[in-house]
Amino acid sequence: MLVSLKWLAEICDLSGIDAPGAAAALTARGLTVDAILEGSDGAVLDVDVPANRPDCLGHLGLARELSAAFGRRLLPRPGAPAASGEPVTTFLRLEIDAPDLCPCYTARVVRGVRIAASPAWVSARLEACGLRAVNNVVDASNLVLLELGHPIHTFDLSRLGGREIRVRRAAEGERLTTLDGIERALTPDMLVIADAARPLALAGVMGGAESEIGPSTRDVLIEAAYFLPRSVRKTARRLGLVTDASQRFERGADPNGVLAAQDMAVRLLAELAGGVAVPGVLEARPVPFEPKELALRPERVLRLLGFDAGRDAIRGALEALALFPRDVEGGAIAVRPPSWRVDLQREADLVEEVARHLGYDRIPESSGTAVAPSPGGPRESAEERCRTLLAHLGFHEAFNYAMLAAGEDSPFVPPGLAPALAISNPIAETLAKLRRSLLPGLLRSADLNLRRGASDVRLFEIGRVFLRRTAGEFPEEPSRAAIAWAGAAAPRHWSGRGVETDFAGAAGIVDALVGALRPGLSAERLPADLEGLHPGRSAAWTPPDGEPFAWCGEVHPDIARSMDLALPVHLAEVDLSRLLRHAGTGMRSAPLPRVPAVTRDLSLVVGPRTGWRRLVTALAAVPAPAPVRFEALDRYQGEPLAPGEVSITVRVILQPMERTLTDVETEAYRKALVEAAESAPEVRLRS
Repeated sequence: MLVSLKWLAEICDLSGIDAPGAAAALTARGLTVDAILEGSDGAVLDVDVPANRPDCLGHLGLARELSAAFGRRLLPRPGAPAASGEPVTTFLRLEIDAPDLCPCYTARVVRGVRIAASPAWVSARLEACGLRAVNNVVDASNLVLLELGHPIHTFDLSRLGGREIRVRRAAEGERLTTLDGIERALTPDMLVIADAARPLALAGVMGGAESEIGPSTRDVLIEAAYFLPRSVRKTARRLGLVTDASQRFERGADPNGVLAAQDMAVRLLAELAGGVAVPGVLEARPVPFEPKELALRPERVLRLLGFDAGRDAIRGALEALALFPRDVEGGAIAVRPPSWRVDLQREADLVEEVARHLGYDRIPESSGTAVAPSPGGPRESAEERCRTLLAHLGFHEAFNYAMLAAGEDSPFVPPGLAPALAISNPIAETLAKLRRSLLPGLLRSADLNLRRGASDVRLFEIGRVFLRRTAGEFPEEPSRAAIAWAGAAAPRHWSGRGVETDFAGAAGIVDALVGALRPGLSAERLPADLEGLHPGRSAAWTPPDGEPFAWCGEVHPDIARSMDLALPVHLAEVDLSRLLRHAGTGMRSAPLPRVPAVTRDLSLVVGPRTGWRRLVTALAAVPAPAPVRFEALDRYQGEPLAPGEVSITVRVILQPMERTLTDVETEAYRKALVEAAESAPEVRLRS
């Protein structure tokens, strides 16, 4: 937030204090000043205001901080001018239909304004704080916002139907064209400011075009209210409409600051636009604000801060912050936080205030005692092993939102799951559901990198997903590891043509993860039941007695075309929670062989329903005279083979450990393999 030092000096006595001194004081109190600039109104501070300090989103709040830091007094501000004419009740009627969303609403009327350009000092002040001047009435509203941190809104009184203001929920199907010229569809959970016939503004967010101030405006209705932060936040996020007003209301405005905002607005309209205030204020406060009393124990300060500040110093800090401390029974100090300090809710908040005022540098250093990190459970250990392995394999870790758009993960979850869990108050429409798979986020990240010119993308993510079997049950949160791989399968080298990643390479990553967590686990690769993966280049790892725990494949061509992917992208996802429920055979070691291996090749023709895994399973069932493994040496498809048939050359590698095999043993084993292969369906020896 940009803050004018000259403006601060009009609110607080800052004589003898320059911009660096004010910046240092604010930074020491947790309000970081990122830069000191030179603006049209003199020195300007770029202040980073924490989310829990909405009271500092105006010059008055920052002036209070400087007043406490330097022990200076706040200067009196001009009051509202005298009113004249008929009372406001003759012009307007006010009714609040939704007091749960609007605990306080006030309205005043200023007549006889003349719309014109603001004086030079107003334009310079607004420009210094990052706003542009519009006209004298709109600029007056912005001056109130920037000084008090309390948004107000002005309506052209002549455009109000029935001279009535109603604060109500929007009706189903109502629409409102906001000041930015966009017609927006409203829902019943949105609070609106309406006249007798139609909505005029989104409460706490933005006004409507039909009641905006224009060149012909002569009478102005001033709105100053307190809206429930949750309501404003929900409306702003639902419509994707973030404004200066919504940012302040959704953090928490001062519920007792509405009349001060009215007084300043009336004064500025009289000064800048020549208006005359109508006597009286229409005020509806169905839910009055009552400050909550908090108690602070000095021993609690000692416990949390690590040093004895002393009772007098604690009381002095609370007095400087306008908390008006008083002693109560039991040695505690009681305070009633002012209405603008919405962040003070419990004793620990008061301890923090004492630390801020006395200085964080007073907290003593302590060597402490080194505490060994917790080893964690099986899930944490599995995640770390996966993270280490994938990093060693050249993948880079990505961190994506656990939320995504409705239906975005549907192509990457197996059938039978309940719809994704909806978030009641999403930060954006594209983040309205909890993810059921890590793959959509990784695919977006891979696409983003490819569009930025990356030729090779290797990303992985480890995180939780949220699954429900039925719509009403509480979701499970299994841990998963996933990868997205596009481009080269290995680092490119000038000596030869690079090899692009393919399904076999991505499947090898899954095998590596399974081997690291459950060595020796028996799982068959079956066709994946995910619509987002290529039907002919995907697989699901399925144990004999369970559901799939891993999926891998190339992105489906339809999705690749819709996203305009620059390269084929291969995805894989492993359900770590499900994988860890299965038992493997464990790590095994064997001595190095003392004799050479024996190899034999089998040329086989297999049908369309016989995959490599099924063929190897049939061959491995034949008793072998020595440890054996099978490798695919060659693959051919085409004439003279029948459509769907594939010719595979299988290399059989026998590795005896103690003695060399005889030709008789080797040949007998080869014949047994041929018989086993030919006895299987859709398999024959190639002639």
